[in-house]
Amino acid sequence: MKRNRYQKAKLNIISSLGYQFVALICGLIVPRLLLARFGSEIYGATTSIPQFIAYITLLEGGIGGVARAALYKPLAEEDNESISKIIKEIKDFFFWIGIIFFAYVAILACSFKHISNIECLDWISTFLLVWVISLSTFLQYFVGLPYGILLQADQKNYVSSVFSIVTTVLNAVLVFVFVKVGCSIIVVKLISSIVYALKPIAQNIYVKQHYSIYKVNGKSNYLSQKWTGLSQHIAYFIHTNTDIVILTLMKSLKSVSVYSVYNMIIMQIQNVTASFTSGMEALFGELLAKNEKQALEESFEYYDALVSFVSIILFSTTCIMIVPFVKIYTKGVNDANYIEPTFAIVLVASSLVYCLRLPYHSMTVAAGHFKQTKIAAYGEAIINVVLSVVLVQKYRLTGIALATLIASIFRFLYYVFYLSKHILYRKIYLFIKKIVINLSAFMCIYTIMNIVKIRIEINNYTNWILVSGLTVCIAASIESLACLAFYKKEFYPILAKVRKKHIKQAE
Repeated sequence: MKRNRYQKAKLNIISSLGYQFVALICGLIVPRLLLARFGSEIYGATTSIPQFIAYITLLEGGIGGVARAALYKPLAEEDNESISKIIKEIKDFFFWIGIIFFAYVAILACSFKHISNIECLDWISTFLLVWVISLSTFLQYFVGLPYGILLQADQKNYVSSVFSIVTTVLNAVLVFVFVKVGCSIIVVKLISSIVYALKPIAQNIYVKQHYSIYKVNGKSNYLSQKWTGLSQHIAYFIHTNTDIVILTLMKSLKSVSVYSVYNMIIMQIQNVTASFTSGMEALFGELLAKNEKQALEESFEYYDALVSFVSIILFSTTCIMIVPFVKIYTKGVNDANYIEPTFAIVLVASSLVYCLRLPYHSMTVAAGHFKQTKIAAYGEAIINVVLSVVLVQKYRLTGIALATLIASIFRFLYYVFYLSKHILYRKIYLFIKKIVINLSAFMCIYTIMNIVKIRIEINNYTNWILVSGLTVCIAASIESLACLAFYKKEFYPILAKVRKKHIKQAE
């Protein structure tokens, strides 16, 4: 069983990395097609609308986190009756949420033209665009969510990753075709919604074939913390969607477009980093359910070291190379200023903090400590909203990003102290030591590569790829030396796995 759980974790990481690679490529192609074909304002609208309806994603995290925590023990004990009751409870919860969702979308569809001040689309067009985009979101989360949660809790994220790869590639191909033949933005987004409907359908078929889920009568109370989980993720939604909503209301859709181009790139890097933690929460949940304390501590140290190592390499590279990439990517799009280096650095920093805290957040969710950590979620949201409103007028995009960074640091530090006192009993100085070393390595990489970059003209994708490759190599070397010099014990398991992989390849 122990061997099986780690095989699942490895498969989840590989499949998630595969999906993120596909998402990275398609995520660069599709926005560029939309920008070139429809312009910054319409592209900004297609980015802004999902943020207004994105509260549905917090439901995935809200009830999803509580449901996964409830499923770990029944899955470990192969208790099909309890599993079936939990799935039914999730479906019942989402039935009523679905009704609220449709009412909310109807209000948004009627009012989006007014609140966004969009000029290039009339009221009918914005009304239809909101409904088309919301259809995609509804199908992905409401239809597929209950069984998706089950797969996550059972460390089978790789199943969802395979379906995501297929739909992502198919969507990119069809968007390319329909944009090139001159279809409207509404038709293009409708095609995307239809394509993304395939994933929840395939996911549901898979679960029904591989699990003994049956109908149960009566009510259960496995998800007693669902409202606490939901309220925390409402706070998380406010935090993650504050930037674009405030820019939409207080600035313009062109500002949203600029923000979205940078955020699109950074989110792809963030998702690649998060791929290394795929299945981590489920593994922590199983170890907690079985009270395997030593294995839990070792697993946490391994994932914490792995996330730190990958994060410093990828985000230091991103910090250096993102502005040159945006210059090339937005070449020919002249209706907005896309060159914002200070904003880019601050936004990269906020995403880096998010990734570094992933193991800490996953541990609290796996332990089911939702009520105990609600202050972190509420505080993060309040800090972000207040600071964003205060800073956006004077500092525009940079002010928005700075507010997000400060709020993210607050929640990260809260998790560090909470885990040290209530779950892992880990000494705080270990965290401080790792942060100081990682930040020093980050600054060293940034300084060296900026000196190198000044001497190289980056005006096309070929030069950009070459310089990026050099940056990754230098970043990996510096971070590896830092890890070996200052926390070899935590870093050794990563080296052992890499060495083992190379030995197998040689054989």
